[in-house]
Amino acid sequence: MRPLPQLFFLLISYSFPFLITINALSLDFDLIHRDSPLSPFHNSSSSLSELTQQVWLRSTARHKRLLLQTPTLPGIFFGGQGEYLVKLFIGSPPVQSWAIADSGSDLTWIQCLPCKKCYPQNSPIFNPFTSSTYKIVSCHSKPCRSYLDDSYCGTSTQCMYEYGYGDGSVTKGELARDLFSFRGKSSSKSCDSFLLQKPLFLGCAHSTTGKFAAMGSGIVGLGYGPLSLVSQLGPEIDHKFSYCLGPYFSKSSGNLRFGKEAKVSGSHGAVSTPFVTDSGKTNFFLTLEGITVGNKTLKTAAPTRKGNTLIDSGATWFHIESNFYNKMEAFIKKAIRVKEVRKPPMGFSLCYSRKYHKTIMKRFPKFVVHFEGADIALKPDQNIFFHLDDLLCLGIVSLPLAGQGFRFDYGNLPQINFQVEYDLKAKRISFAHADCSKH
Repeated sequence: MRPLPQLFFLLISYSFPFLITINALSLDFDLIHRDSPLSPFHNSSSSLSELTQQVWLRSTARHKRLLLQTPTLPGIFFGGQGEYLVKLFIGSPPVQSWAIADSGSDLTWIQCLPCKKCYPQNSPIFNPFTSSTYKIVSCHSKPCRSYLDDSYCGTSTQCMYEYGYGDGSVTKGELARDLFSFRGKSSSKSCDSFLLQKPLFLGCAHSTTGKFAAMGSGIVGLGYGPLSLVSQLGPEIDHKFSYCLGPYFSKSSGNLRFGKEAKVSGSHGAVSTPFVTDSGKTNFFLTLEGITVGNKTLKTAAPTRKGNTLIDSGATWFHIESNFYNKMEAFIKKAIRVKEVRKPPMGFSLCYSRKYHKTIMKRFPKFVVHFEGADIALKPDQNIFFHLDDLLCLGIVSLPLAGQGFRFDYGNLPQINFQVEYDLKAKRISFAHADCSKH
């Protein structure tokens, strides 16, 4: 690990060091797909077919979990769900952790020693006893009583939390504060990077049981709730973050940005749409008004309330309720006029032989997603079709969404090569076409 640059610190409450910043702050992280050759967990022995099957299983498991009325924090690290990794430094001295960025979770969560029941992870488990800035949060504090739905007092009045999930996975731990160290950009400095250090809340898990994976040590919560990384940094990043997701198995990284550099709205070609949140104040929901395929526009049923679409960076596919999907698929098949595969592989509804790739790309009709106030044109090769060995499969799938109040799930495939900005203050999400390999 490289030595940290010398900084001048100001002591604030909790006796944590904090870098003084006056002007707008910008933080910029590499965002790496877990199966990319750049990933520390890349398995070079896995075939493309095997990697694709794992993508499908992770996304399907996550989606099914969302259909259950269970989690207050639908964390994508459960069962290995989640696709894009970011590198964090936590504690004093800073310890490197790889975690999965998730717009559908709040609490940034890592496994901690002592760990009574921990899933085996590929990196060392965080030891809070070696961090001079680690502080346990009292169970009588507002963050414990107001921000966690399932919390209780430990034997030493520490704030303990527990999350249970529909697939049987359970995580238990303590709420704490520790120093987070960030590399990034600041408009008050001419240098390319600097280190911000700030105390933030995190979940320190001492017991994890169920369907967990060794991929990283936890998550970075980017949800709307008060414990998310975005909410905790708050005014310093102007309540904004954005991400640019690169193709799944790319040799280049995308980005995760906070603050001034995250701004997309107002730029050339950008479109914006309002979001609403769920009762748990974690997830972001958009209002899908329709989808245009060629010269045909399918309109969604008039929603009884705003927010019929979950935007979900942790899921893969664009999930569409069955009736709407069937009509859309019929339009696509009519426009392509190529014989589809009779028995598509697991989970896919529509696949073609890759020998028809040029024909399909040439004939594929205009495909525009119409959110409230924002029309987003998707590209077939990047956002609609998924390459699976010698097949091209439609990455838009039909799954039941009954009982959740939303009928569509906008996963990360349709967001690839878009810079997507979340403005929590304005309650707005903006999209702009981008080459996510260049940042």
